[in-house]
Amino acid sequence: MGRIYKTMIKGDEMVIIYSDKIVLQDNIQEGYIKIDGDIISSIEKEIKDEEKKYVVDYSGSYIMPGIINISSSNMEKKETLSPSIGSSMNKLREIEYAYASSGVTTVYHSLYLTEKKIKNMDEEKAKTIELINNIKKYDLHPSSIIDNKTHLKFQIKSIRTMDDVKFLLDEKLLDFVSYEIKSYDKDNRVYKDQYMQEFMQTNLNLTEDMADKVIDRIKQLREEANIDELAYLIKYAHFKGVRVCTPEYSSASKIYNEFKDTTDIIKITKDNNKEDIQKDVFFKLINVSRILSCNDCSLVDENTIISSDRKPNELLVFIGEMCKHMSLNKISRYLSRNPADALGLNNKGEIKEGYTADLIALKFFEEAEPVVVGLIKDGKLKFNINV
Repeated sequence: MGRIYKTMIKGDEMVIIYSDKIVLQDNIQEGYIKIDGDIISSIEKEIKDEEKKYVVDYSGSYIMPGIINISSSNMEKKETLSPSIGSSMNKLREIEYAYASSGVTTVYHSLYLTEKKIKNMDEEKAKTIELINNIKKYDLHPSSIIDNKTHLKFQIKSIRTMDDVKFLLDEKLLDFVSYEIKSYDKDNRVYKDQYMQEFMQTNLNLTEDMADKVIDRIKQLREEANIDELAYLIKYAHFKGVRVCTPEYSSASKIYNEFKDTTDIIKITKDNNKEDIQKDVFFKLINVSRILSCNDCSLVDENTIISSDRKPNELLVFIGEMCKHMSLNKISRYLSRNPADALGLNNKGEIKEGYTADLIALKFFEEAEPVVVGLIKDGKLKFNINV
């Protein structure tokens, strides 16, 4: 899934990145990016002679902010993966190298808390929690070259689900949370609560039709309770420093309208419909595969977040294709700045004085996707290749 690189880790030495094509928020300029520790200390047109020995020369390559990939589902297939630390480390390393070679410096690994079979619920929950723990351990491992974060997806099935999420927040195991209230049948898009339906059919001997009627009634009764529980959970996550998002317009609107002090709910949708809550908390998440399949630039706007769910190399294809229609400054906004804003990463997503030095060097070729020829993470040069 990744390429083999000549590694050049500078350790605690000063690192100065030179390029004639530094991609800033509003323009592209020539200069030197001076890095002090893990922070960009300045961007200068000239440097002193005694500083030139610290320069990594990327002439001809574009220097861009590292990509922040908000949702990667490569760890979701838990049925083929043992939760043991050894197995998880190997899988994470494979995934990490694939994303790093595609220009990603921060990846959020998405995992679901709930499963389809009620009889295996406790076992599957334990497996998910163990995987989340292993992601956290791997992120601290010396061999890790980018930030590996956790993104918990869950559907509101019961108060028990909310308690499980609260437990993970208490244990500081979550970096990002997203929720859905509804679960839809893939064939007819009718609301199903798979846990309750299976339980009632198996344990109460109800027919599917009877179970559906009971579920519909329960759904009506618990809708308002869900809003109250969600508002509490969002406030609790905010207290723990974790952002919460949802594609559920109705619940997000109710929570914002009824609990106006709950400001950190992020609306992320997968379609073009817009509904006003607050402009600054609306983002449109689009899988890069969708953009490439239809090659339609009109799908993106100023609040778009582009993410790769399973094929990180498509991010480079996206950059190569979109460069024919828009500037790299705009592309960088979709890949870096917007996800940083959505997740509250106030010092990431741009090449700017005082920001974390998460950078990539990108080289373009005719009739081929661009290549990441260098990656700087937290001010450390993690890899560099000559092409």
